[in-house]
Amino acid sequence: MTLKEFIKENNLTQYQFIEIVKEKTGHTFSQGGLAKYIIGQRIPRKKEMNIIYDVTQGVVSPNDFYIS
Repeated sequence: MTLKEFIKENNLTQYQFIEIVKEKTGHTFSQGGLAKYIIGQRIPRKKEMNIIYDVTQGVVSPNDFYIS
């Protein structure tokens, strides 16, 4: 599942997702950076991919960022 699909299916805004990440991991994404991950303009680094994987409980995997 893509990050965009995950956010949509869980009725989250980008800001809400950022807050969830911050609460669970202490890591902060910028809204602009997250938006680029969502639209596929940028691929997260390994650390950010692992954070997204953990926060989404494995629903969004690193491979999902490479699907064209």
